[in-house]
Amino acid sequence: MTNKMILIGIAIAAIGLVALPQTLALFAGQHNFYDNIGAGAAAIPCEKCHADVFSELSQPGSVNAVHMAQGCAGCHITTAPTKEGLKQGGALGSDFHAAALPLCLDCHSGSGPGVDARSILNGSAEAHTSFANQANTSLLLRGSNEACISCHTHVAVDINWTKAYKISFNAKENATTGLHEWTVNNFATEGTVQIQTYGNRSGKINSATEPNVSISPAPLGFDPKNP
Repeated sequence: MTNKMILIGIAIAAIGLVALPQTLALFAGQHNFYDNIGAGAAAIPCEKCHADVFSELSQPGSVNAVHMAQGCAGCHITTAPTKEGLKQGGALGSDFHAAALPLCLDCHSGSGPGVDARSILNGSAEAHTSFANQANTSLLLRGSNEACISCHTHVAVDINWTKAYKISFNAKENATTGLHEWTVNNFATEGTVQIQTYGNRSGKINSATEPNVSISPAPLGFDPKNP
C-alpha cells in the first residue's frame, strides 16, 4: 500500500512538472512588455488590433498618406491631449490610458497641423455650417466628427430629408410706365417633401425614395404622381 502511494505521488509530481509550465506559458510572448507613456508610445503596434484602420490608411492617395505619416500616436496620443488638456496614464483618475478619442478639429482648427476647417465652416456662405455645429449635440462621436466623416470618408450615409416643397413669390407689373417693369417680392417656401437617400461606401451608388409631398391647400395643377 505504501509503495502504491509513493508511485501515485511520483506520477502526480511528474504530471505537474509537465503540465504546469505549459499552463503558465499558455501565451507565448506575454512577458515582453511595450511602453505606452511618453515617447515610447510609438512603440506599441496598434495595428495588431486595429488592422482595419491600418489597411484603410494604406490605400492610395495623398490624404491617406498624410494621415499615415502622423502615426497612431500623432492623433490619438500627442495631438488630442495637447489640444484638450487631457492627461495620459500613470495617475489615478487620468483621462485616458493608451489612446484618446480626438476631434477632427484638434488638427484642423487653424492651430493644428491640418488644413483650417473651422474658419471655413464659419464662412457666411458655407452651406454645411449647421450640419457641423449640430453634430456637436450628437452622442455618437465626439464633437462634430459625425459631420466630418460623413463627407470625408467612405462611411455609408443614410439621410431622411425634410425639405421645402416649392418656392412662391409675387410678381407685379408697373402698368403706368408701359416699360414692362416688374416688382418681384414676398419670396417664401410652401409645403414640405420627405425623401430618403442612401449613399454606399464607394460614394458611387446612391438611391432615393419617391418624394412624399405634404402641402395644403394643393396649388393649381398639382399632380401627386408628378409633384
